[in-house]
Amino acid sequence: MTTVSVAVLKQKLSSYLHLVEAGEEIVVTSHQRAVAHMVPHRQRNLRVRFPTAKISILARLKGVTPSPGRTAVELLLEDRSRR
Repeated sequence: MTTVSVAVLKQKLSSYLHLVEAGEEIVVTSHQRAVAHMVPHRQRNLRVRFPTAKISILARLKGVTPSPGRTAVELLLEDRSRR
């Protein structure tokens, strides 16, 4: 496990991200106190869950704009791929 200060992390962020991507865990410190723990991202298996609400209700949600000819599932999968 590697320990790095916030200041050094800011200067060499790309290098530390490559280390994390390779499996290294990094503890980030501020004033010699641990404030964060960087660990490699574990890819989760995403499951498609069909919407339980009507499309008219989903359309009223902020950020949801159904396109004609596209199913709610297609829209949800597209939204999830952007995250």
